[in-house]
Amino acid sequence: MIPEMVKSELIRKRASGQTWTSLAKWLRQTHGLDLHRTTIQRWHNQEVYSELDKSEILDDTEIILRDKKVETLKAEVKLWKKLYGKSIQESAKKELVIDSIHSLTPAFNAIPIITSKERVRGHSRQIVVAPLSDTHVGDNVKGEQIGGLNSYDIDIFNRRLFGWANLLVQLVELRRTFVPIDELVIPMLGDMISGDIHEELARTNIDNCMGQMIRGANLIAQALMMLAPHFETIKVPCVVGNHGRMTRKPPMKDKYMDWDYMLYQWVAAFCREQKNITFDISKSFVSSFKVFDKTVLIMHGDSIVGAGSGQAILKAVAGMRSVFQYKKTTDNNESYIPAEFDSVMMGHFHKVDEYDIGTGEVHICGTMKGVDEFAMQRLHVATRPKQIVTYWHPSHGCVGKETIYLNKYDSKTDMFSDVVPNIWNDIG
Repeated sequence: MIPEMVKSELIRKRASGQTWTSLAKWLRQTHGLDLHRTTIQRWHNQEVYSELDKSEILDDTEIILRDKKVETLKAEVKLWKKLYGKSIQESAKKELVIDSIHSLTPAFNAIPIITSKERVRGHSRQIVVAPLSDTHVGDNVKGEQIGGLNSYDIDIFNRRLFGWANLLVQLVELRRTFVPIDELVIPMLGDMISGDIHEELARTNIDNCMGQMIRGANLIAQALMMLAPHFETIKVPCVVGNHGRMTRKPPMKDKYMDWDYMLYQWVAAFCREQKNITFDISKSFVSSFKVFDKTVLIMHGDSIVGAGSGQAILKAVAGMRSVFQYKKTTDNNESYIPAEFDSVMMGHFHKVDEYDIGTGEVHICGTMKGVDEFAMQRLHVATRPKQIVTYWHPSHGCVGKETIYLNKYDSKTDMFSDVVPNIWNDIG
């Protein structure tokens, strides 16, 4: 099939790096032999690697299939290299935005901590945990569309937020008459802005998502600064919700990249000079914090199906327990997910509720917005806008809970400053 006079030349050309196709072309042009490249390849393998067992020599069909697989793998490698490079660039851009927020945003001036007055105190200090959830900054709830049961806009949010912070201080001062309290935890549980995930929200919101985020961050930061002088330590663990997402469908990857996450970063930047306020802004849809020796899991709650029924919530918590047990089976010391948790706090369901899970409680933490058109037309439970305040003992866990009803502040005039300059870098 292949003349003896050209065999050595074929072997030499192949050794120099020429392809099977180029060898077939050379034979055709110089010797008039029209041989398929796979035929040349098979001969070459038999000639050069004759010491191999014949069973290891591939036939023409197998060689073609193998070559196709090689080319497919090469194409996949090229594609994944391209996607990897794009991912690295996008990730770098995201981190650059966050770094810029923290380095360029002027912070509020630090406020000294108020020295506690002498009080009759018990011996066991307590920690206050006061979640801030489902603020829906930018939503526009029209009272006349829901029978006058509620109204909501940025000004009403501002008044409710001011009332929340002010009453929280009063409640803590009252409890301090019989027990020392020097630490406050404010879990922020997501849905901090209204967002534009539904067409009607994009059409009726008070402001666009960028405006909702920066105005909300400005007001919430002022609330934290109002609370800062009254505690030695304020911890703010954060998880994102679903209304702040930047995609139409709920994402599984990069869930943290939404407007809630950006709002938290801005709040942290505004408060960075206040050294007794610290933030834990999670990139996971769940996070946790410690209260004495108790672990409290926080999540928004949008991953739970079942419209917020007690059965659905308890089933989800049981599922989370089994998932977290995986931590005990792995040697991954870098994992920050706890192997166990005692209590859970979540928002999303726009109500205040509590379920006993043996080791602690599941706290459904309410909403600052209150009932809206969606809840009315779907005949959901119409709940007042409220947030909870919980008190934690070093041995017994949660030993008390109070509810702050927020709509009573709607007619008040006390508000934070909602003035945001055209150039955010001039905020001060």
